[in-house]
Amino acid sequence: MNHDASKGAIVHSFDPDAPPQQKAAAAGRQRDQLKKLSITGAPVPTITVENADEATNEVQVNSGAVTPSALAVPGEYPSGSAPAIPDWYKVGWRAVANIDAPPLEEGEEKDNHILQLFLAEQYYGQWYHNAALIFFAVFASHFLTRFNFGWGWLIVLLSICNTYYVTSMTRVRRCARDDIQRELIKTRLASEHESADWMNNFLDRFWLIYEPVLSATVVASVDQILSTTTPAFLDSLRLTTFTLGTKAPHIDKVRTFPRTADDIVMMDWGISFTPNDTSDMTPRQAAQKVNPKIVLSVRLGKGLATASIPVLLEDITFSGMMRIRMKLMANFPHVQVVDISFLEKPVIDYVLKPVGGESLGFDIAHIPGLQTFIRDMVHATLSPMMYDPNVFTLNLEQLLSGLPLDTAIGVIQVTIEAARGLKANKIGGGSPDPYVSVSINNREELARTKYKPSTYNPTWMETKFILVNSLQESLVLNLLDYNDHRKDTPLGAATFELQKLLEDATQEGLELPVLKDGKDKGMIRFNVNYFPVLKPESVNGKDNLPQTNVGIVRLTIHQAKELDASLSLSGDLNPLVKVFLGNSTSYTHRSQIIKHTNNPIWESSTEFICADKSSSVITIKVIDERDFLRDPVIGYMSVRLVDLLQTDPTVNREWWPLSGSKSGKIRLSCEWKPLQMAGALSSANQYVPPIGVVRLWVRKATDVKNVEATLGGKSDPYVRVLVNNAILGRTEVINNNLNPEWDQIIYIPVHSLRESMFMEVMDYQHLTKDRSLGSVELHVSDIARESPADPQHRYESTGAKEVAEQIQIDGSSYKGQLHYRAEFISALNLKHVHFDAGENEIQKAAHQVQRNRDNGSSSSTRSSSSDEEERHVTVDHPMTEVGAHVPPHQTDSGESVRVNGNGTANTDAESPPTEKDPATEGIELSKEELFKHQSGIIIFNVIGGHLHKKARLDVLLDDAYWPAFSTLKSRGTNAQWAHVGEGFLKELDFGRVWLRLNESGDFDKDDVIAEWKGDAKAFLDATLDRRSSFTLTDGDGHSSTVEIETRYVPVPVKLLARESINNQGTLRVDLLAGKDLRSADRTGKSDPFAVFTLDGTKVFTSQTKKKTLNPDWSEMFEVNVPSREAADFSVEVFDWNQLEQSKSLGRGSINLRDIEPFEAAEQIIELYSEKHGAKGHVAIRLIFQPEIIAKSRKATSTFSSAGRAMTQIGSLPFGAGKGVVRGIGNVFKRDFGGSHEKLDVPNVMPEAAAGQASRPIGEYTADDDTNATTAAAFPSSSRTPSLSGPPSEPGTLRVTMMSAKDVSMADTKPYAVIRVGDKEFKTKHGNKTSAPEWNESFNFAASAHMSKLRLWIYDHKTLGKDKLLAEGEVDIWRHIQVGRSTAAEVTVELQGGGLARLRLEFDAENNPLASVVSLEPSQPQTSSSRFSIRGRRPGFNEDN
Repeated sequence: MNHDASKGAIVHSFDPDAPPQQKAAAAGRQRDQLKKLSITGAPVPTITVENADEATNEVQVNSGAVTPSALAVPGEYPSGSAPAIPDWYKVGWRAVANIDAPPLEEGEEKDNHILQLFLAEQYYGQWYHNAALIFFAVFASHFLTRFNFGWGWLIVLLSICNTYYVTSMTRVRRCARDDIQRELIKTRLASEHESADWMNNFLDRFWLIYEPVLSATVVASVDQILSTTTPAFLDSLRLTTFTLGTKAPHIDKVRTFPRTADDIVMMDWGISFTPNDTSDMTPRQAAQKVNPKIVLSVRLGKGLATASIPVLLEDITFSGMMRIRMKLMANFPHVQVVDISFLEKPVIDYVLKPVGGESLGFDIAHIPGLQTFIRDMVHATLSPMMYDPNVFTLNLEQLLSGLPLDTAIGVIQVTIEAARGLKANKIGGGSPDPYVSVSINNREELARTKYKPSTYNPTWMETKFILVNSLQESLVLNLLDYNDHRKDTPLGAATFELQKLLEDATQEGLELPVLKDGKDKGMIRFNVNYFPVLKPESVNGKDNLPQTNVGIVRLTIHQAKELDASLSLSGDLNPLVKVFLGNSTSYTHRSQIIKHTNNPIWESSTEFICADKSSSVITIKVIDERDFLRDPVIGYMSVRLVDLLQTDPTVNREWWPLSGSKSGKIRLSCEWKPLQMAGALSSANQYVPPIGVVRLWVRKATDVKNVEATLGGKSDPYVRVLVNNAILGRTEVINNNLNPEWDQIIYIPVHSLRESMFMEVMDYQHLTKDRSLGSVELHVSDIARESPADPQHRYESTGAKEVAEQIQIDGSSYKGQLHYRAEFISALNLKHVHFDAGENEIQKAAHQVQRNRDNGSSSSTRSSSSDEEERHVTVDHPMTEVGAHVPPHQTDSGESVRVNGNGTANTDAESPPTEKDPATEGIELSKEELFKHQSGIIIFNVIGGHLHKKARLDVLLDDAYWPAFSTLKSRGTNAQWAHVGEGFLKELDFGRVWLRLNESGDFDKDDVIAEWKGDAKAFLDATLDRRSSFTLTDGDGHSSTVEIETRYVPVPVKLLARESINNQGTLRVDLLAGKDLRSADRTGKSDPFAVFTLDGTKVFTSQTKKKTLNPDWSEMFEVNVPSREAADFSVEVFDWNQLEQSKSLGRGSINLRDIEPFEAAEQIIELYSEKHGAKGHVAIRLIFQPEIIAKSRKATSTFSSAGRAMTQIGSLPFGAGKGVVRGIGNVFKRDFGGSHEKLDVPNVMPEAAAGQASRPIGEYTADDDTNATTAAAFPSSSRTPSLSGPPSEPGTLRVTMMSAKDVSMADTKPYAVIRVGDKEFKTKHGNKTSAPEWNESFNFAASAHMSKLRLWIYDHKTLGKDKLLAEGEVDIWRHIQVGRSTAAEVTVELQGGGLARLRLEFDAENNPLASVVSLEPSQPQTSSSRFSIRGRRPGFNEDN
């Protein structure tokens, strides 16, 4: 060591007998002697790890400047958190088994199906292993013999085979034995009880350690309760002795039920607690045994003159059969709910000596009848709680979440209508006086109806509201006979399982039998509605509760201080608290009494239903309890509920002053839980008319946060605008882009200068919830102000605001910038822009009770109604400093406030004048005058409806990209929404209204089950100032109706040209001919075909004309143009070559801005190429038809180009044919002079199936144009029958597979497979492209029995299996009508994404099956043969 130390090495020496702590200390002292390694002339190897998403403010000057401060000790725990497990790891059995993996592609599913079809299970498995071993033995022995190996090698081979067979047979026998035992155990578990001796042995040892801790916990808890409930004539109550003995409880037997659901564990436990049983003890254990003993010391008297009386309870025994049911879950603690119930009444025994103590005490069980009475009282108390079929539920998930156990999850509305055929008589004769008592699981009574005198068929029609903590219990309706001077007689009970409300929250017309002792005693009719508590919504990364006016209030009274004790002779108070609502003298809640203190701590909570949060007043009285004397009020306070809810419990300001006393303050906390009730979120009485709109021009965002970097992708951003936590507008989605450019204008209605608009950038997710990328805030007051001089406009704009603001992510960090332009546009100040506010269910029930009371009904409840007293609001905010006090009957603002009859807080006349109500001021316009304003805000009052399924209603306007607003998902099929929403309409004459029923509960996702669409002006005319019903239908013929009422507030908006309806629509292009094209072949000719491109996407490819420089195409197509102003529309002519790539002959741009709608405009497009210059022309005719283009969100993006955005061809707003001109043309007469009337419109075709659109070929004409010849259609015969239905005899159907687009996000080698009946053809595959063009034709036999054309598009794989990209089907006879239209160009939306274009041509005279000899000529070809070479395609059904 000395030699090594002389060379500069650091030598550590330890005492081998020293403990590890001294060795570690020695190593620490010598750590400083370590020298840093330095290599002259060589760079120090350094790895720098940085966060790419966060910019650093530090500059690393020297790469080697950062060195660890201390060396890590091998094996020590890491200082930071463990790194996250990568997503591609397979952790746990679910990941390894691929249970949560996405389903296989349809092609792979098809292969699995074929494998199962042709290979039985007996042909694969262990059988192959045995066959392989035999083959190996034969081949190896032959090899050894052939090359003259000795016997030793054969012995080795036999040893290998023998080892394999021994191991294999051992495993087989073990697995078989385990399987047999497992099945036997399952049978034995369900039919026999087993012992739990191992558990009892553990309990015997553990009980001796745990029992003292358990006893101390019980004494500490019970003593606190006894001290607060001690009567005044007693000095104290104390548990002076408490022990449960030395013998532990035992589990006598256990039975398990294996045939339950996978997440349910159910067992029967026989338990007993018999400490006096010494049969299983040794003599030594019996001598040391301690029996359970509880002594309650009751001390009488005061001061020195006191005496303690012990009450002794000992020799406690207990036994019973208990059923335990546990529901498992994936999250910790993995047991969600535990249900406990006794299958039979447990046996309870004890010795109770109230006087005399242990020596001279007398057991009260020796008193005749007393023990039986006590036992029956115990059973009567426990029976509704946990005797089968009732269960005692422990929600462990809720327990560990920190929520109170008694918190309500919703409200049940029970409407008790009537009972019929009651079978009961009064004692002594006479008819019963029945009433209904409502309870949960037969526990305490929660509500009761009035009694109806002397009837067997009572009718109540009363509504009760009940708070529920769980829907795993039963609602019990007990019918009782009212008696004046004795106990009411039970008539029977009806039980309703609350779990049914999870399926349908509205249960109407229920009729249940009234049972007593298992016998039918009549029938009761009632309705049950469930209103759940709304969950918080995540906005800008924070959870916010929905703002509602009806909900559940949870009020907690914590404590009071400095109470006024001047009225007490002893100076000590026995305070309690009573809570009153409105002006009622009946208290809602009463706390416990705290004895002998002026600073009580109650921690008492209560929950009650609030029908109107804005007008509710709560009164809290602190009362001194004086037993037999009158209890005086030592302080009170009355406060508005809204003021109580505005306090922040995190700030120490929740102390409220008490009035009516010299001193005193009370600490409260209040929680609001909104209810999902009709009108809860956006009701008519909460609605405030808009003051205008904010014109928000969202231009672009730069460097937004990338939340998909771990998967190698980029975010799919869009911007949503929120006002008061409600989404009022959204942009389109830009796919896979961190610098999106939306360049989109949206209009946001605003209602006050105090509002703020949050522009939140979101990442669109198709399957999961959208993720936030940050937000930007804009205050309306920054761009608007009041305008008192203009009576028509109460507000005016302060000018447009051009902003490039940083996107805030987490309150302190920023990522990216949002560029936008905001401008305020004032709305007309109209009068009476409101709806008649209806009452919610709670208010209706309360007013019905009041009307019954005012009518003086002969029937009455057992307790008469109390008088009302007038109360004043005494305080409106907590105390700001210690000792601050507000004078009684006065608020801090000096105004006197009183509570009227319905609990509303009203201000007296001496209060200062309030601001004038804008709803009653302004101008009045008739309906005709309103409709003269093209732009404005439509206000919808969605009242309710009758639905086929539970769903929410989405209201969409114009392009139907995002909903203008959505209601909550209905709780049942009889929907009651009472929801008020808004939407901005840019052009009334051309606008569209869409009503969609969406089954998805997530507002960001779509699951549309029914739809209605119509003109905005006609819709507004039908619903303005009156209610109208609309029928929404789905593809299966189911219909739903909704009831809507509207208002219209004009907003004078000057639209840009890009925003007008004239800017978007359908463009019909007639490709007429070409002239003087450039020659590209050696013969001096070309084979030209034309390609039209819109915004970079190919929209049409013409046919190829061979050997000509002046082609005559005479073809027509239509394309959806989302914006004429921004359209990049061009035509390029190519020379077709068979072997090499097509050569460009020239390209020309087409101007769409100057086209007049509905007028045919011919243009000569000059072709130009960079290499050859200008050469050749193309003649086209353009006809633009303005209409709203429907857009849809596909997968994770909205396709930015026109051809990819217009995917809902089958549900375009204005249909096809004459419907377009009839819906729009009449409006355009004013601007275009009716020039469109010269246009011959194609005949109206029947509406195609969803996702399909067609255009007849060869049925349009042009005015005096010799060049406008009809497209070359398939030959047809003049003898075609005149009927318009499908032909009964087979004809020839020529299908031209033209092109497809958007079938894949990446470039592929697609080819198409087409099948009609049993015949199938396949196109050729080309080069990699996302928009393939084939233009290949095939002939099929088609008749009325073959109505479907099926189409599959595959990606060609050179080595592997071809992948299915998309599929679809075409209803042939929807597009082809014999006698009217024998050729049509069809566009079909494909399953899996994308569009396909086909041309169908039918010749009824040419029968391709005429030469086929058939024994059954009338036999329809319903499906492909099962001997077909290709087999069945994915998704093919025999439905034709």
